[in-house]
Amino acid sequence: MDDWKYCEQALPKVSRTFALNICVLEGDLKNSILVAYLFCRIVDTVEDAAVLDAKVKVRLLQEFSRIMQDPEVRASSLATWVDDCREVDGSANDLDLLAHTVTVFRAFDTLPQNHREQIIPSVAEMARGMAYFQEKFDASGLTLLESQEELEEYCFYVAGLVGEMLCNLFFQALPNLSPASKKIMRETAVSFGLGLQMTNISKDMIVDRSRGWSYIPRSFITEVGLTVEEFSQGGEEDKSLKVLGRILNKTTGHLKDALRFTLAIPSRSARIRLFCIWPLWMAMETVAVLHNNRKLLKSDDPVKITRKTVRRILRRTRLICFSDLLLKWSFGCIQRRAQLENPPEFDLKALKARLETLGPGSPETTGKGADNG
Repeated sequence: MDDWKYCEQALPKVSRTFALNICVLEGDLKNSILVAYLFCRIVDTVEDAAVLDAKVKVRLLQEFSRIMQDPEVRASSLATWVDDCREVDGSANDLDLLAHTVTVFRAFDTLPQNHREQIIPSVAEMARGMAYFQEKFDASGLTLLESQEELEEYCFYVAGLVGEMLCNLFFQALPNLSPASKKIMRETAVSFGLGLQMTNISKDMIVDRSRGWSYIPRSFITEVGLTVEEFSQGGEEDKSLKVLGRILNKTTGHLKDALRFTLAIPSRSARIRLFCIWPLWMAMETVAVLHNNRKLLKSDDPVKITRKTVRRILRRTRLICFSDLLLKWSFGCIQRRAQLENPPEFDLKALKARLETLGPGSPETTGKGADNG
């Protein structure tokens, strides 16, 4: 099996939703986002390992960051890194992808240089950021992010960087994009990623809690009058719903930014618009299902929207993706159903200022691509 065939076959095994999005794209952009996503899944598999010691995760993630950035380190260390990843636990498909990391790198090497230059810094910084937060892990009990600010910082490393990377890749594919559109996309790319990640955090709230890690900030819990112990034990249902509502409200604000990002893409670039629309609409539908959902608090199963809803999104958005007016109307209908009308505004500049004080980034790589327009 050749390298690209493996990558194409691996994608739907590790993410059915993202496989749908990528399939709507074409050419170098499609291939670049496919490989970039597989790299993200590789480091995510290491981070998500349930029984792997946190110190081992930190080492593997930091080593992958160096492998990603430095061709000499990759040549001397990649095979050993893959061998060391035999300790990682996870699903069969994720572990198979991890074992084929060399294959993904070979496919990556065939991409245009200007595309590779957008992927390298984002994936490398993602791995460093994941390592940074793994160092906070406390195996003795429930580990929490402390505040909304720390939630944003974590989500930046695991998803906001993806938003920036996609934005930079879109700039390569759309060389005639207007300055006004570029400005909007730069301002909202991180928020787009945060919105999708916070949707996942919300729907997996109970599952994550049972694993001993919660991405719900401690401040969200204590502000409604719950202790961490009460929250971890699932008590005080009404207060727990308020905690969920708080993060859903913030998520909605980020998803509204994602809509602005999508509408900045020219309507003639329908495939790129659809690539953004599908996960955005699915996230907003998920928020609508989650809000005031008492069943979520009583089940270890993550909440999912129905296949019927997914089919409806795929069918209807193909018809309206050319119209900003119809897209705004469709998005607004879902938001009104979610009953989350006044989400807070996201302060990107404040987040970036805080990130400069954290350990994961480095001046040589943070936020840089070869040509960001």
